[in-house]
Amino acid sequence: MGSCLAKQPKEEVHKRHSSKLKVIIPKNQLLENNPVYAEMPFDQGDYFQHNKNLFKDEYIIIDSQPFLSTEYGIYQWCYNKKTDSRKIVKTIKKTTDPKSDEPVLFLNNIHLMQYLDHPNIAKMIEYFNETEHYYIIYEDYAGGNLLSRMITKGENPEQMASIIIEQVLSTFVYLHSKNIIYRFLNHNTLFCDEKLTITFLEFGAAKKIQQYIQLPVGDQHYQSPEMLTGNYNFKSDIWSAGVLLHFLLSGSMPFDGVMASSIKNSIMRGIVKLEDTFDWDKIPDAKEFVKKLLNFSQNQRPSAVDALKDKWIEKAKQKKLALKINPALTNLRKFQKCEVLVEAIIMQIVQMTLTQEQKGEILNIFQEFDSNRDGKISTQELIEGYKKYQTSTKLEDHDIETLVKRIDSNGNGYLDYTEFLLACQDKKKLLTVEKLKLVFAQLDVDKDNTLSMIEMRRIFGGNRISDKNWQNILRKTNLQQKSVLSEKEFLEFIIKTMQNDHSFQ
Repeated sequence: MGSCLAKQPKEEVHKRHSSKLKVIIPKNQLLENNPVYAEMPFDQGDYFQHNKNLFKDEYIIIDSQPFLSTEYGIYQWCYNKKTDSRKIVKTIKKTTDPKSDEPVLFLNNIHLMQYLDHPNIAKMIEYFNETEHYYIIYEDYAGGNLLSRMITKGENPEQMASIIIEQVLSTFVYLHSKNIIYRFLNHNTLFCDEKLTITFLEFGAAKKIQQYIQLPVGDQHYQSPEMLTGNYNFKSDIWSAGVLLHFLLSGSMPFDGVMASSIKNSIMRGIVKLEDTFDWDKIPDAKEFVKKLLNFSQNQRPSAVDALKDKWIEKAKQKKLALKINPALTNLRKFQKCEVLVEAIIMQIVQMTLTQEQKGEILNIFQEFDSNRDGKISTQELIEGYKKYQTSTKLEDHDIETLVKRIDSNGNGYLDYTEFLLACQDKKKLLTVEKLKLVFAQLDVDKDNTLSMIEMRRIFGGNRISDKNWQNILRKTNLQQKSVLSEKEFLEFIIKTMQNDHSFQ
């Protein structure tokens, strides 16, 4: 099934202005005047970095054939030489037009994704800005194209569709709450693993909006009537979810045609095509839900929040918990706030060493606790979750309220996915000498076997460590006079910091 992808809309090309042509700035320099970054659980420097080396010196492409190609770039698996681990790389070819606003659009897209923290959204690690290409590195995700996974699984299509659409709508609840419209949903671009966990990779069409927008974007089969007429908002994403659900259930598109004009005419007629070759009457609840999502009037179409409350979508919440739930919940229950420096290093280690299976176990728990599927866990949801999946040690409500405050590092009153993921780890098992060496190798971008103390503070603490506290850390580790650290000194520094951290006592 072909797709008709629109060129970059003129509305999204910012006027060239020197104030817009900026480089990625560490988050600690932006927090005070950019509330978007304040929502991030960890400082920007803790996680996402501009790697000034060459991509080929750090990574090897595993397969020259991209597993996903869009108008915004190609996606391939790559191998990190330092950490001996697989990642995903998005390659974007630079334009040769010196008047192009491409650098601005690229950086805006980077800024848009930096603070997103949802289990179904791919996590960026670092990027390279080279002469001919941009390279964005993402964490590794097992699986492949959604369509191929559905064919391979060959199970109950209604059950599989409910699991997938429930995740799509959950992601839309999260994005729309951030005033972000996605606009690029289709069955070819969603990533899906064996357990039907989906991942949104491509955010080239995503946009932060405050009002209705005009120009169409994405696969035309998934474009809403209001997008085609040039006056649409978040409800356009809901329409695309309806198209995807129709396709997953029946194997056909609700609005089809050979030419772009015939597809558009089919959509504008607004009559949902229920194929004669598929018996929709066998799944009446699914049939009615498809019609709700594909309501021609965007004002009568449900929001993502309301769609998740539909009786049919509730089937997706019947998934069983992972068998290894207790160890993670035990770690969560015992969580103690540690030094910002140690917290950031734990994040680096999790990013580099946690397997897809381990992450999948935590993801299942997170989704079980996130009962309203908005991509975050409230205090009440954690209380209800612990009552349902109680470990051997009983927790009172006030204990859980205190626990949430300890884990909630960004102070937004909820447990975001990354906060939850890190809180479920056994810190003592993570912070081994071998894993700390991996962190050092990853951060030694100049390959001179040293890390500057200035860079250490920027990466691992930013403005979350005051001058006084930073000097106190240096004093306790006898490093007041040091300007750079060797690998051995780095290990000693982190180990001494851990020894001075009450959460490890």
